[in-house]
Amino acid sequence: FYNIMPDPKMYQVDKIDYRWTKAAVVGGLWASFEIVIGSFLHNLHLPFSGSMLTFIATIFIIAFHRSWPLKGLVWRAGLVCALMKSVSPSAVIIGPMTGIFMEALFIDLVLRAGRGNFSIILLAGAASQLSALIHKVASMLIRYGWDIVRIYENIFEFAVGQLSGLEIPPSDVLLFLILLYIFAGMLAAFLGYRLGRPPAREPAKTLAVPTVTSRNNQWDIVDPSQFFSIKLLLAHLVILPLLMFLLDYKALHPLTLVCYGVYLTLNLVLYKRIKFRLFKPFFWLHMIIIAVMAGLFWQPQDGEPALQAEGWITGLLLNLRAILVITGFSALSTELRNPKLRNLLFRFGFRKAYNAVSMAFSILPLMMERGAKGWAFLSRPIRGIRGLLSSANDWYYVLQQDQQNMASSSHLK
Repeated sequence: FYNIMPDPKMYQVDKIDYRWTKAAVVGGLWASFEIVIGSFLHNLHLPFSGSMLTFIATIFIIAFHRSWPLKGLVWRAGLVCALMKSVSPSAVIIGPMTGIFMEALFIDLVLRAGRGNFSIILLAGAASQLSALIHKVASMLIRYGWDIVRIYENIFEFAVGQLSGLEIPPSDVLLFLILLYIFAGMLAAFLGYRLGRPPAREPAKTLAVPTVTSRNNQWDIVDPSQFFSIKLLLAHLVILPLLMFLLDYKALHPLTLVCYGVYLTLNLVLYKRIKFRLFKPFFWLHMIIIAVMAGLFWQPQDGEPALQAEGWITGLLLNLRAILVITGFSALSTELRNPKLRNLLFRFGFRKAYNAVSMAFSILPLMMERGAKGWAFLSRPIRGIRGLLSSANDWYYVLQQDQQNMASSSHLK
């Protein structure tokens, strides 16, 4: 185990890169409403809240692409926003980070196929919205395994069976859901296209935002009481999939349960933040619902009637797997913030991304103060996004001035 401070060399001022500066602006604005609106929707526990947030983010990104049609801006902004999400107080950060970056990557890859072509922009919106569906399904499969799919399928067939004369295969419902997401993504892209049509205005002579006086390099300072180990990181990468395999194929074998208990206990001891997720009442309510669904609707794959306790045992295994995934990924999330690992990434060109995140954090409080406001933003998202869009050049000008001032100070020293 060890705990080291960040390498001072990582804070050096690089040559100004306007692509990463603009990515800091777009990523910071994106993060500002992801944090506010995401927390608002999460606290309400609304269904499809992730898809709603992706819909708003798609409008936002396409609008910025129209105003700042810079190659590679979208994936850079997504990376900045995802890294800003990594300092969330939530115990699990890998899921939201991968979701945000996947959305940006899907949009960027499609936009590279055409230069401002309207049909390509619509396809980019569809890809963005589908990324939310893919991420949701992948997260569910990782957390619960394939058994959860069979349970949902049985629930659907039971519900359809209650409607006399109706036969709807689950594949048709899945196709309808995909088409619905594609339509929603194209609608979001169209709205973003219209919002981004007017060219972004030039920076005002008298800015409405204050000048940044110092770069925020405190966002990545880790808890001094937290120890890190590269060996533990590698151990998680091996043990986590191995235990998932044992739960799938060895079920409640005594050796599986012993290994499971030891791994879970070590994670709870070494990583204090995990307990905040596990001790939430809504988390356990969700676990109970999954167990009841499995107990009532489980059917073996061969179509034979299930034993009385088989469904409840399956529900228990699903919950054990979910707890394993949450604790394991929480541990991985913590180990990925290892300062030594971060210093290693700097040797492979990660410095510009780090500086962009630092710039975005330096203006994030002001962005949040003047940007998204919970229900007010959700009730009028177009007006909210238009406000973020109109302020972008001001923020860009502020960050440019900040970089120039830091470069001048560095040369004077």
